Amino acid sequence: MKRNFLMTMLAAICLTACAETKTEVKVMGELGEPQPTFLYNMFGRETYAEGQVANGVVTFNVDTVENAFAVIGRSADRRQPVCTVILDGEPIEITIKNGEAEVTKGSDNNMKLAEAMERVKMASSQMDQLYKDYGEAREKYGEKIPAEIMDGFDKRYGEISEEITATQKQIIQENKDNLVPVYFLRASSNALGVEFIESVLKDYKYKDSKLLEPVLASIGGERNKQPGAPVVDFVGRDLNDQECHLTDYVGKGKYVLVDFWASWCGPCRAEMPNVKANYEKYKDKGFEVVGISFDNKKEAWEKGVKDLGITWPQISDLKGWQCAASDIYNIKGIPSTILYGPDGKVIKADLRGEELGNALEEYLGK
Repeated sequence: MKRNFLMTMLAAICLTACAETKTEVKVMGELGEPQPTFLYNMFGRETYAEGQVANGVVTFNVDTVENAFAVIGRSADRRQPVCTVILDGEPIEITIKNGEAEVTKGSDNNMKLAEAMERVKMASSQMDQLYKDYGEAREKYGEKIPAEIMDGFDKRYGEISEEITATQKQIIQENKDNLVPVYFLRASSNALGVEFIESVLKDYKYKDSKLLEPVLASIGGERNKQPGAPVVDFVGRDLNDQECHLTDYVGKGKYVLVDFWASWCGPCRAEMPNVKANYEKYKDKGFEVVGISFDNKKEAWEKGVKDLGITWPQISDLKGWQCAASDIYNIKGIPSTILYGPDGKVIKADLRGEELGNALEEYLGK
């Protein structure tokens, strides 16, 4: 009797813990072509549901294990998003008019997300104008846009980016009792910064949400790049297919630049002559470079090394963007670099162009 009772209670607990969230989503109005009939995971790869069209209304019925962020789109390849919603069990209605989608019915989470997205859209509108102005300059000057004009573009880009980030931070601070911050913490963690995110998570209602696990991982990765942080090992194989460790090179008495790159990465290839020039200048003064490749094909990696004349050590796990280094050091774009001191601790991250030469000159002389 006791065993049967225990099994019954465990089953009940499991059913409660694993209960699915069932959400109905309806899209109506000027549906357009192709119609918005795809509903997919905002932060994953799976398609949740395909909409059923009847009487000018697209209806999605979707089950999720817990609250989830989803995008309604016009194509399965995600290139034509219409609207982002939170699947939290309450019915959602979206109306499309003049090409714009508006959430007209939904939970408090969804209405606040819609309001937040509109605020960010307003802040981002200046960026659209900047891209337009840059395109016109490219048409007029080609690749030789005058330096003063490019400086103006760079300044405007920085100012607009700061305004967008400030708007996102304000939205997060105002919504600590709902799911809205999860969206921005996931989508903009790098721009928001480690210190801000950690301060928010101290008293955020949903700080333990599984949706935030990648954010916590990225914070750890960013911490691993902070000045003074000790080297965290990365294990891969070299071009001779021998297992090797980043710690085989870092912390052995030399200044070591860890260069995250890939043979398919145009900006990486463009930066490589600068890395080579500094390597040749300082290699006899206690400087080493170690490349961590985000390639996924050894042949391409080998060819890239040969074509670019790279002579320093190379490591890769040949997993492309799934490279373990991406999580360990929160590398979300390449080229990227970390400069370590002789003691194996970070000096500075993301040194490129003149900044790399200036840093090496500071520590190794001219």
